[in-house]
Amino acid sequence: MSNQNRPASIDRRGFLKLMAAGAAATPLALAGCGSSQQTADAPATTEAATDVAGAKLTFVGDDAFAPYRYLEVQDDGSQKVAGLDIAIADEMASRLGFTYDFEPQEFAATLASVQSSGTSFTMAMSANEEREQTYDFTRGYYQPLVGVLTMSDEVKKLEDLKGKSIACTTGTVQNKFIAAVMPDADIHTYDGGDQCLQEVLAGRVDAYLCDGAEGQSMRDANEGLVLGLLDRSETKDYVGVYRVMATKGASFVGAFDACIAEMLEDGTIDGYISQYVGEDFAWNGDTSASGQPTTGVVTSAK
Repeated sequence: MSNQNRPASIDRRGFLKLMAAGAAATPLALAGCGSSQQTADAPATTEAATDVAGAKLTFVGDDAFAPYRYLEVQDDGSQKVAGLDIAIADEMASRLGFTYDFEPQEFAATLASVQSSGTSFTMAMSANEEREQTYDFTRGYYQPLVGVLTMSDEVKKLEDLKGKSIACTTGTVQNKFIAAVMPDADIHTYDGGDQCLQEVLAGRVDAYLCDGAEGQSMRDANEGLVLGLLDRSETKDYVGVYRVMATKGASFVGAFDACIAEMLEDGTIDGYISQYVGEDFAWNGDTSASGQPTTGVVTSAK
């Protein structure tokens, strides 16, 4: 694929700085979405709130993973992290009475950081048998789609990836999915999604297999990118709902799960999904696919 006459492009971090002004003006924008998060004075509302009230936790994750987490430029030129995951984490902090700091890390380092700390968590993680041996998970708060970014034809079926070179972020469910269903494919792995994106833009790789909503943000930021979404029927055995994840036995996971159940029921999470991702990605009253927390998590949610 030639690089000549390619339209100018920007990576995720550059784009997310440009989108800050619009994001800051949205009706649901939360004042607490900075790198040091603070709770509101609202009382805790879930039965499990006392399990985490007063705790100081750490949210570990990539801050260039739109629309879940991204850097938002403030009027004074400073930056704070915002997005779907931050909005949900802030809401949980308000309801449950804990505080947290956000610690930015590439995906490849996040798993080890969370595993080594009983007071750390991350979000936008799918559970699987391998991960459940080391980590605890809440029920799901978001149901993702798998996206395929290319500079050519829209990829909507697995068979359309045959013969293409494919970029993935190392260790993600998208990486594990494509390695399982197409073991002979030409797969290239990178530490972060922005690296995968640049490989596609430069023509060195044909496709980037990514989270669908992340791909949506990348497509909108880079002229010429094409986004295809794979049907869930092809990915459901490998890509589950997104959950909050913490190390095995972390004491706060049950309280988090009860709070997520409450927010699914009262529509709070759908409001945030509509704001940060789009109405087409909302639960719209059917949360049956959210499942339950993993074995061993004690929760008061019904």
